[in-house]
Amino acid sequence: MISVVERYRREQGEAMRKRYGRVAIAVAVLVAAAATLAAQTPAKTFVAVLSPEEEVPACTAASNAAGGSFVAHVVDEATGTVEWTLVANNLPGTIVAAHIHLAPKGVAGPVVQPLPPAPGDEHGVIGTGTFTNPALVAGLRANPDGYYVNVHTVVCPAGAARGQLGNHGPGNN
Repeated sequence: MISVVERYRREQGEAMRKRYGRVAIAVAVLVAAAATLAAQTPAKTFVAVLSPEEEVPACTAASNAAGGSFVAHVVDEATGTVEWTLVANNLPGTIVAAHIHLAPKGVAGPVVQPLPPAPGDEHGVIGTGTFTNPALVAGLRANPDGYYVNVHTVVCPAGAARGQLGNHGPGNN
């Protein structure tokens, strides 16, 4: 025959095992949720919409019809390899250069990545290519608003149209 004390101990032991089991399940669920959140991939696509109003200093020869877009897609995170396409339309003069610069909106900054335009292409896709720049990819991940793309022409050598990389696109959220 089991004493009252022994029965109490067994009931308490069973209750504790149930509590520990529930705690273990809750911990497993939390660990799985954390792993899922950590496994979400970072943004792979960065987009800039270029307009003459954003250029610093402004080029008065560029009309409201001028503009363009830039799309950069990270294809290899480990090496910092990026495929890019640059589109421009109605820019004044012959296109001579395009770059990614480091600076926030409203500030001119240094070039961090050249984007060579295709010779003779003045409207539509003016350049495509691939570059490897792991420092730039890391910077874009940390602060896409701190980078911009612009296109330079013979009429607007400082830049005819500009767009910040952090303002647009599904990958920038």
